[in-house]
Amino acid sequence: MKVIQVRCPNCNSPIMSKQRDLLFLCQQCGTLHVRDGGVNLVDYEIADFAKSAPIQGRTYVPFWRIYANFTILSKNSSGGSMYKLANWIKGGGGDSGDVFIFVPAPDFDPPTFKRLATDFTANWPKYSTRLDFGGVPRLPANLPKEEAVKLAHFVIITMEAEKPGVLQTLDYTLDVKDARIIFLPFNSTPDGLRPGL
Repeated sequence: MKVIQVRCPNCNSPIMSKQRDLLFLCQQCGTLHVRDGGVNLVDYEIADFAKSAPIQGRTYVPFWRIYANFTILSKNSSGGSMYKLANWIKGGGGDSGDVFIFVPAPDFDPPTFKRLATDFTANWPKYSTRLDFGGVPRLPANLPKEEAVKLAHFVIITMEAEKPGVLQTLDYTLDVKDARIIFLPFNSTPDGLRPGL
C-alpha cells in the first residue's frame, strides 16, 4: 500500500492529523479542507466560548450548517397545526422562507445526534467568531457534506413529528444555497456534552 502525503491545496504545506477526520486544518495558512474524493477547500466558522463557560472540558464540535429555502407545498395535520415548522420558517407563520439546519458532523449515537440537530435548528445559536481554536481540541468530523444535506430532511421531519398524532403528510422542497462547517463550543461533563455558548 502506498502512503501519499496530504498537502494543503492552498499553500502546499503538509497537513498532519493524528485522528481519523474528514476535515483537515492547515496550520500554515488557516484554511480548512474536506476529504471528499480529493482534498477541497471548505468554508468554516469557529464560535467563541461564552465568558461564563467553564475552562475544563472544552471542546469544539463540528456541524454542517445548511442554509436553504424551505417551502411547504402541501400539508395535512390532525389534532393540531404545524406548530413547529410554521414558526421555524423565517418571518414565522408562512409556508416558505430561508432556514438554517444544523447537522452534527461527528459520529454521535442517534439520540445525541437528534437532540443536537433539532435543538440548534429550532433555536439558531448566537455567537461571536474567533480566528483559531485557541488550543482547544475539536471532535473529528465523519459526515460528508452530501450526507449532511440528506440528513437535513430527517431533521425537518423529526422536528414536526415530535408531537405524536399531529403530522399526517408533508410535501415540501428544500433548496440548499450554502453548506459550511461551524465549530460550536461545548464542555464535556459527566452527563455528556453541554453547549459553551
